[in-house]
Amino acid sequence: MSGNGTTWNLSGKKAFVCDLDGTLFMGQNPIESAVRFVIDNTKSGRFKFFYLTNNTSKCPEEYLKKIAGASIPVTENQILTPLITLEAYIREKGYRSVYLIAGEKVKAHMAERLSDAGVSLDYDPEANELIALTYDKELTYDKLAKATGLWNMRNVPPSPMCPIRTKNQTPVDFVATHPDNCCPSERGPIPDIGGMMKFLETTNGMRPSHVFGKPSPTLLAPVLAQFAPEEVAVVGDRLYTDKAIADNAGVDFVCVLSGETTREDLAAYRGTPPAIVVETFDRVETSCGVKETA
Repeated sequence: MSGNGTTWNLSGKKAFVCDLDGTLFMGQNPIESAVRFVIDNTKSGRFKFFYLTNNTSKCPEEYLKKIAGASIPVTENQILTPLITLEAYIREKGYRSVYLIAGEKVKAHMAERLSDAGVSLDYDPEANELIALTYDKELTYDKLAKATGLWNMRNVPPSPMCPIRTKNQTPVDFVATHPDNCCPSERGPIPDIGGMMKFLETTNGMRPSHVFGKPSPTLLAPVLAQFAPEEVAVVGDRLYTDKAIADNAGVDFVCVLSGETTREDLAAYRGTPPAIVVETFDRVETSCGVKETA
């Protein structure tokens, strides 16, 4: 159903930017009707699809395999992830020593991507210029302790609480790949990077200078280079990331109820309504009239 009482014009769309978790997949399992809609319309060439995820526990190649594993025709340039933005940030700042908190596969992926720039991604309290937090499913207490200790030794004034200091007293930067509090799964919501950021902030006040991923519109730049904003819609299950990136980029938002957001959430929402609200993505095909206000 339409979120604003206006007509949803599917025929005016040429490209959909699809969230993955909660929109096309629930954990590893495809949401069959939504996936079938994407397959059919990819093969017919009716729409162009891009796949946008905030989940940085996997590298783009893994998402390529996941999407292709659901029989969706896909190429690497259709995958949009905050790891792309993180790489660009490291290059832009000219950092050469980054303490990357990430799983081994993601760390290997980033090391390969940044190999030409000579960037080290290991913990080195004297050399590290940046702490970069991803959705690390291999997170350990030691990783968190190293991050907070590095911050204490470089960013906090000397005190009896922190007698050990590094020789290098240049403040260290801190960024996170995305803001999600939880990740949808077959067992319901599970912890995401939001809890990790709260852990660090609660410990010593650490707050990232930048949080990449949705809702930052920079992730949609490759899409908007090809299509006009009115030809694009973001499809997702979260108001605070998926809808927010659509709003920030000036494109329509299709809210699906197959993931995190419920009708109760929509009723309590105080922002502008989604362009359309449907149970699953495929319902945009049969929900093109004037609809109720969410």
